[in-house]
Amino acid sequence: MDNFDQKLGPDFLKNLSGETISPLSVVIHEDIYESSSKRPKTTSKVWDVFEKLPAQQGDSKAICKLCRRIYTAKTTSGTSHLRRHIEACLKRGNHDLDQRSTEACFKPVNRDANRHTVSQGTLIDATTPLKSYKLDVDEIRRAIAMMIIVDAQPFRVVEDTGFRHVLNVACPEFPLLSRKAIKRDIISIYVRERENIRELLGACPGRICLTSSTWKSNCDDHYNCVTAHFIDHEWRLQKRILRFKLIPPPYDSLSIADEIGLCMVQWNIEHKVFSVTLENLSSDDCVADILKTRLDAKKYHPFKGVFFNMSCSTRILNLIVQAGFNLIIDIIGKLRLGIKYVQQSPHRKKNFYIIAKTLNLDTQKKLCLDSPSRWNSTYNMIEVALCYKNAFLYLAEQDKNFIHKLSEDEWEKVSVSYKFLKVIFEVACIFFRNRQPTSNLYFKALWKVHRRLSDMVRGPENFMTRMVKEMQSKFNQYWSEYNLILSCAAILDPRYKIKFVEYCYTKLYGSGAQQYVSASVNTLYGLFHDYMQNSACPSHTATLSVLTTKISNDKDDNDGFEDYETFQSARFQTQVEKSQLDLYLDEPSHDLNSEIDVLEYWTLCSLRYPELSRMARDVLTIPVSTIASDNAFDIGPQVISTDRSSLKSKMIQALVCLQDWMLASDKTRGSGSMESRTEDDSSSSSDGDDDY
Repeated sequence: MDNFDQKLGPDFLKNLSGETISPLSVVIHEDIYESSSKRPKTTSKVWDVFEKLPAQQGDSKAICKLCRRIYTAKTTSGTSHLRRHIEACLKRGNHDLDQRSTEACFKPVNRDANRHTVSQGTLIDATTPLKSYKLDVDEIRRAIAMMIIVDAQPFRVVEDTGFRHVLNVACPEFPLLSRKAIKRDIISIYVRERENIRELLGACPGRICLTSSTWKSNCDDHYNCVTAHFIDHEWRLQKRILRFKLIPPPYDSLSIADEIGLCMVQWNIEHKVFSVTLENLSSDDCVADILKTRLDAKKYHPFKGVFFNMSCSTRILNLIVQAGFNLIIDIIGKLRLGIKYVQQSPHRKKNFYIIAKTLNLDTQKKLCLDSPSRWNSTYNMIEVALCYKNAFLYLAEQDKNFIHKLSEDEWEKVSVSYKFLKVIFEVACIFFRNRQPTSNLYFKALWKVHRRLSDMVRGPENFMTRMVKEMQSKFNQYWSEYNLILSCAAILDPRYKIKFVEYCYTKLYGSGAQQYVSASVNTLYGLFHDYMQNSACPSHTATLSVLTTKISNDKDDNDGFEDYETFQSARFQTQVEKSQLDLYLDEPSHDLNSEIDVLEYWTLCSLRYPELSRMARDVLTIPVSTIASDNAFDIGPQVISTDRSSLKSKMIQALVCLQDWMLASDKTRGSGSMESRTEDDSSSSSDGDDDY
């Protein structure tokens, strides 16, 4: 041993920080971590019924698997007292040892309907009494159901050998689960949480905005997804999927309108709907007109439903991106193969970066391949490849096996496309990174896209000019229909207000900008007038006006200056009678580039501008995209997984809705939380289990 220590040397007992560790500081507590080689053999049959517990302060204990009583298990005490207990325990409990001796080695026999007296959790301190822990079978089943829901796992996972092995190792007392049992659990959870969401929508202080989108399965089935967007009592933007239904062909406007209308009726939110945002499809106008006509008959719309119809902005942006990529799709393919060639060999990869450093190129960013289903990855691949352009050209000259060389003309096309798409990428990143994409963000962002398209059309001719003109025509159609709603939402942002909107319109339309500004201001004042009429209490400014008038009329001094008092009173009354919207617009704007949480701003202003803040809450809720921020870069429709596509329509709806509700409640950690409730397991949907 001395020779061995000498070979290791003094540095062996040093940690990473350079401090010397004393060999005596590492102490193994043999009373807790016993070596299996030193443990006496427990070959007596009493150990079929008894189980040894972790030693505590050198005192060994054993627990009876039948009645859970604990006895000493010292090696000097023998096993006679344990054998006597077994005989008494069997007589007292009427247990059948022959049938259950094997099972007793793994499972406790003394159990009630729902709880077992065993250890819960992952690791338990050896000094903690075992009796203080309870195993809640219902809670574990609920956790397994939530795992299947959130992670989109198939039901058969509970019957897989690996899953059952893990469960048996972690909790041997837990009974086996079948896929039918877990389906019943999920149905029960869905029914309970559906009522929670119903209560959440009913207690919503403001109006609710809806989005409608289409999902597809691998069988090309179409599903309509209706999502509710609202701001809760704490001024947090929330969203919940309310309906996810299979639409039989034909997929026409009337079918979509019926699905959305039925959703509003079932959730009892017809009177609270403020807007409906649809996908950017040709049939959207017909759907919006049908719904608007139905709700107009019941007089549910404020200000004649001007804000009712909205269309998805992300769709039009993705359409422009796809058109831009299609122009250089062959070049992108060659670039992708060239990057693969470099990355497939560690030697080539190392030499490539050596070449880049030799050419004084920035090697902080590394070459990356794209995922064709997400266009931002293709954009990033192009961006990095342009940084290594000279390295690729040098590689093509030195390596004869590199056959994916891009010509100078092709590199120029890639560069032009990258510059064109940069603005759209930056705009999409705003939506992607913002977890609460309120409607005030979109006017400035989409104005940038509008300006970029106009500059490209007016600029010198290139290979993209024809495509840009086509995309500009489609974008102008979108902008002409929805810039009014976007500008009104921007005015309610304290950084923008009217002056910023006027500036943007002037850049686009020159002298004709004033008509757009006037339309936005008049629309906002008209909507505010409706909110004032529906308010339960009169405005504070109006009360001040009445008091001022009364004070001026009570004075009756005929000293020759009565005209002055009338003049002064009229001027003061005009100032006091300013509405909440007037006062808000008169306030100086915040810095244009400042970071402001607009919902927090209106939370603080809710006491000073009560009616205006209610209006701002509803306008800012309007979703300008039917696509979740996490999927802002996805190309094509959202697709249901293969495992879920084979399920019945109602079960798919339960899974999709529950996944959305659980993730949303986890983010907010408040409203709509998945709290455990004690309910009878027999509670189920009125539709019956067979429908799922």
